[in-house]
Amino acid sequence: MKYLTILLINFYQQYLSLFLKNILGIRGSCRFSPSCSEFAKKQIKENGLFLGGYNFFVRFLKCQPFYRQNII
Repeated sequence: MKYLTILLINFYQQYLSLFLKNILGIRGSCRFSPSCSEFAKKQIKENGLFLGGYNFFVRFLKCQPFYRQNII
């Protein structure tokens, strides 16, 4: 299941992301580095599907304009 999820993320990165950018004109403006899909792959590889998926989900929720950032 872990490898299937990583394959789906790779498919998204190679095909769907390009489709969204080039055909639909949706430009991504990710506030994080690495991107959310790269972060998801890394977390799933290191921590497994459930914990890695949870870590990705928490980060994904922070990737919206109304998320409060702690500024020191």
